[in-house]
Amino acid sequence: MNGAPELALVLKVWLFFVFAIAILANSKLAATKNHHAERKLAADIPGFISIDCGTDEDSIDKETGIPYKFDKELVNTGIVQTISPNWSGYITQQLKTLRSFPVGSRNCYTLRPEQAKNNNYMIRAQFLYGNYDGKNQTPIFDLYLGANWWTTMNSSGPVYSEIIYAPSTDYIDVCLVKTGDGVPFISSLELRHLDNSIYQTQYGALSNVMRYDIGEETGTKSPVIRYPDDVYDRQWMPLLFDSWIPIATNLTIYSQGNDNTYRLPAAVLRTAAKTPNATTALNIYWNTAHSLSKFYVYFHFAEIEMLGAGQRRELTITLNNESNLIYMRESVKLDYLHPLTIVQNDPPISGTQIKLSINASGTTMFPPILNAFEIFALKELPNKPTAIGDVEGIMEIRERYTVIRNWQGDPCVPSEYSWDGLNCSNDNSPRIISLNLSSSKLAGEIAASFSNLKALQSLDLSYNDLTGPFPEFFAQLTYLNTLDLSGNKLTGSIPEALVQKARDGKFVVRVGDNPDLYETADSAPSKRIKKKNKFVIPVVASSIVVLILLLLLIFGGQVKNRRR
Repeated sequence: MNGAPELALVLKVWLFFVFAIAILANSKLAATKNHHAERKLAADIPGFISIDCGTDEDSIDKETGIPYKFDKELVNTGIVQTISPNWSGYITQQLKTLRSFPVGSRNCYTLRPEQAKNNNYMIRAQFLYGNYDGKNQTPIFDLYLGANWWTTMNSSGPVYSEIIYAPSTDYIDVCLVKTGDGVPFISSLELRHLDNSIYQTQYGALSNVMRYDIGEETGTKSPVIRYPDDVYDRQWMPLLFDSWIPIATNLTIYSQGNDNTYRLPAAVLRTAAKTPNATTALNIYWNTAHSLSKFYVYFHFAEIEMLGAGQRRELTITLNNESNLIYMRESVKLDYLHPLTIVQNDPPISGTQIKLSINASGTTMFPPILNAFEIFALKELPNKPTAIGDVEGIMEIRERYTVIRNWQGDPCVPSEYSWDGLNCSNDNSPRIISLNLSSSKLAGEIAASFSNLKALQSLDLSYNDLTGPFPEFFAQLTYLNTLDLSGNKLTGSIPEALVQKARDGKFVVRVGDNPDLYETADSAPSKRIKKKNKFVIPVVASSIVVLILLLLLIFGGQVKNRRR
């Protein structure tokens, strides 16, 4: 009976611990669920990839509601940094941290949207130096889109660079490249899927120069219109010159129909600017750094003034290059509350001083208006990426063996940033022709991914920890002429096709220090051959000794007989 209270006490303590453990487990499970929900939320907006560089957790932007993912899973290089607490000015959450890249000449983020190849994407990289390193020296570095130069970053920020691009691959590489003027860094990286029918180019990409919401005075509302007002998350800055007259409406803009493929936000189309009278043009002008630069212009209109019955505003748009007038379109007629986008992209505009004029046509008394416009520079992409089969093969090899090298971006292009251990051809579509992974701590069987490198001429996998049979697929690589597999733990035999190529002098294979590897399927294992040689030599030597002894005995017997 005396033990009953003690037993009850023990049971109570035991139940308390069970209950506590259950609570902790549930809390952990709930936290895990919340974490997974937050990670899942980062993909909830179709066609969006949003990366907050340098942070260690996912977040949701308070103003746009866009979920941002941390970048640890997308890049395995760089250093997490935080801008100086003394930096003043309004900044978004994504600009408070950054990732810098002091090591390596090229460091890349590889984006893999669900449908990348041949689909239109807007890519935006954002930067704020914020004196994170205490040096007060803004770094200068290059930004690359895949194998091609995109732009040079030379601003303390906050600043962003934006480009529209339809990749020819299932992934998009955005790379930061050292130029010798400081350490490259990035604050955020965003990708937005666009409809394939808009922002089209026959070649190259479109680098955003300016995008303005006309008629909205700065300070009257949020300075930038973006998502969720803009379904593509374009950023519209307000613009209103003193000579322009702002107009606005609160009525609904009819967004249906073929004229609204660009899906401009209603907040942008509800404001516009006009000139004082029909004889005054509405002018847009800018200077360019190079006379050969080419530009595409997108004018966005919506008639937001109610005119008289049967009356319509009619416009013409011209390019004024000194004394030459080139008509972009003979006439633009606007319908009340209906959007209309006019695109000048064929041929693109060029020159060092560009002036675009929107005029009232000669048949109307209403002054010209404009609701919004965008200007893009044509960015030619001269460097063709490495052949896709080679890229897929080498990336699989990188992942399969966790290769510890700065293998980022395009494997071959540009040549000055090609991957360590690779040599590539200089064809229109570069191919990997040699690969040296000697002493690279590769382990396991030789992956079939090597067979994707169809143009491979030389492969060195020596002195790793590779196991398993000698792969048959090496015999299928037409151009392979040198293969070094020395110093591994391969088993089986060398394929007869390769042995025959070696006999014909068309192939060099090195397989030394593979103790369990056969020379051919028909011959004894190399290990046994070595043992046999060691066995044969003593037998022959002992036979010779016996023979000599016999001869000596015989010779000695004959000598004795002669003496007798």
